[in-house]
Amino acid sequence: MNRLLTVVPSNSPCPLCQFFKSLDEKQRQKLLSLFIMLLQAPQAIMREPYTKHFSLERYQSLYELRAKSKTLVRIIFTLTDEGDVLFLAPFIKRHKRDTMQALDASLRLMAGVEDGTSSTHELSIQFFVTGGVEL
Repeated sequence: MNRLLTVVPSNSPCPLCQFFKSLDEKQRQKLLSLFIMLLQAPQAIMREPYTKHFSLERYQSLYELRAKSKTLVRIIFTLTDEGDVLFLAPFIKRHKRDTMQALDASLRLMAGVEDGTSSTHELSIQFFVTGGVEL
């Protein structure tokens, strides 16, 4: 079974956890339902409108998870060689440039995992039980 992972920079709080704390309950529930779909039926969710694959050469292995509510909630992610989902940069899309900034931040987080300045953590059952507030 595939896992959901998130990147946590050394000496910094978990970006995904901090992001969830800033969302209202309805937005959290929408994202959590997408997370469950990623675990249970990944092929069904790996298409629009749920996800967008970036075809630019620099970003070819990155995807955007999309949750629509009164705000556009997005999370940049990639798939590991083992088929796990690795969440990188969450953001609220207000401007087109927000996506590009999140993609660049995601590349930095991936580089951090490679050079050891960031690590990956599995999203635990506790993460889902508490609505994404705790990791």
